[in-house]
Amino acid sequence: MCCPVAAKQTGRADTADMLTKRAAHQANNASETTMETTKQSSLNKIRLLYFFFRFSTGSLIPFMPLFMSSCGFTHEEIGRLQAIRPIVTMVSAPFWGALSDRTGKKKLILISTFLISAICRLSCAFFKDDMQQFAVALCLTSVFYAAVTCLLDSIVVSSLNSKERLNFGKLRLWGELGNGISSTLMMSVCSNEAYGFEHLFVVHGITAAVAVVFMILCTPSNQYNQNQAKQMTKANGSCNNDTIDWRRSLLDVFTNAEIASILGAVAVTGCSISVLENFSYINIKSLYQAHGQENVLGQEISMYRVFHTCGGMLTWYYSGTWQKKLGPNGVIIASLCCVPLIFFLYAGVGDGLDVRTKIGFAMAEATRSAIFAAMWSSATIRVNMICPPHMTAVLQAIMDASYRGVGSTVGAYVGGFLCKKIGIANTFTLIGKGFVSLLCGALFLSSQVKSNAPK
Repeated sequence: MCCPVAAKQTGRADTADMLTKRAAHQANNASETTMETTKQSSLNKIRLLYFFFRFSTGSLIPFMPLFMSSCGFTHEEIGRLQAIRPIVTMVSAPFWGALSDRTGKKKLILISTFLISAICRLSCAFFKDDMQQFAVALCLTSVFYAAVTCLLDSIVVSSLNSKERLNFGKLRLWGELGNGISSTLMMSVCSNEAYGFEHLFVVHGITAAVAVVFMILCTPSNQYNQNQAKQMTKANGSCNNDTIDWRRSLLDVFTNAEIASILGAVAVTGCSISVLENFSYINIKSLYQAHGQENVLGQEISMYRVFHTCGGMLTWYYSGTWQKKLGPNGVIIASLCCVPLIFFLYAGVGDGLDVRTKIGFAMAEATRSAIFAAMWSSATIRVNMICPPHMTAVLQAIMDASYRGVGSTVGAYVGGFLCKKIGIANTFTLIGKGFVSLLCGALFLSSQVKSNAPK
C-alpha cells in the first residue's frame, strides 16, 4: 500500500503544479490582452492619421482643375499644368523613397515634405493671374508632395504582419471617408457666391496643420523605423545598409516580371484616371451651364462626391476578402477590365440633364473610386510581399511614380489635346473604345502564347 504521508505530499505537489500552471495561463492571457489592446490602439491611430491626411488633401486637390478653369485657363493649358505634378513625381518620388530607406528617417521626411508641399500649394492662390508663376508653385508643390503618399503607405504596410496586411484596405478606407467628407463640404463652399475658391485655400491650410499634428502623434518614431530596417536587413543576410548593393537590388526589382507587370498596370490605370480627374468635372460643369442649372451645380457635384466616397470605402473594406479569393494579381486584372466602363458611363449620359444623366454621373464617380481602391490596395500589398525588405519605401515610391508620374503625365497631355480637338465627351468615348481594343489584344496574345507553349 502507498504511504499516507507520501500520498499527501504527492497531492500537494499536484495542487501546487496546477496553481502554477493556472497562474502562468492567467499571465499569458493578461499579456495577450495587453498586446491586443496596444495593437488596437495603434490601428486606431493609423485610422485617424489617414482620415485627417485625406481630409486635408480632399479640401483642395480635387478642385484644382475647376480653380484653373475659373482663372481663365484653357483646356489645353489645364492639361499642361496638371501634367506638372506627375512629371515631377516621376523623378522625385523614387528619390524620397531611396532617401527614407537608406536613412530610416521616414517620419521626419514624411512630416517635413507634407508641410512644405502644403505651403507651396497655398501659394498658388496668389499667382492665379500669371500662368508661369502658377506653374512654378505647382512644380515646387509636386517635388515635396511626391514623398507623402508613398511614404505613408510604406510606413503603414511595413508595420503590419502578413495576416494584417489583408486588412490594409480597412485602414485606408478612413482616408477615403475623410476625403469624401472634405470634398463634399468644400464643393458647397466653392460654389457659394459668398465664398468661392479662395476659401478652399484657407480651409486647406488649417486642415493641413491638423494633419501634421496627427502625423507627429500617430506615426512610429524614426528610431523605430531605423531598428526595423536593421532587423529586416539582418534577416535578409546583410549587417547594415552600407553592405547592401543598391544597384543590384534595383536591377533585381526591375527585372522581376511580376513587379514590372504590376507597375505597368498601375501606370495604365493612372493614365486613365488622370483624364477623368482633369476633365470630368469640367464636362459636368459645362453641361449644367448649357441647361441653365449652374445654381445647383455645387449641391449636385457634392452628391456625386458622396457616391465617389461610398464606392471607394466599400472597395477598400472588401479588398482583403477579394484578394483572398482572387489573389492580389487577380484583383488587379479585374480592375483593368473595368476601366473602360468609367469612360462609357461619363460619355454615354448624352446631352440632356435628366435623371438618367445624373445616375450615369453618380455611377461613374463610384466606379472610378472603386477601381482605384481595388488596384492600389492589391498592388501595394503584393509589391510589399515580393520586394526586398530593405526597399519597401523606394519600391512604393516607384509605384507612386508609375501611377502619378508616367500614367498621369500621359493622361494629362493626351486628355488635354483630345479634349481641345474633339470635345470632352468624344474623348471619353474614344479612350474607352481604345482601352477595350487593348484588352482584347492582350487577351488574344495571351491565348496565343498559351496555345504555343510546350506541353
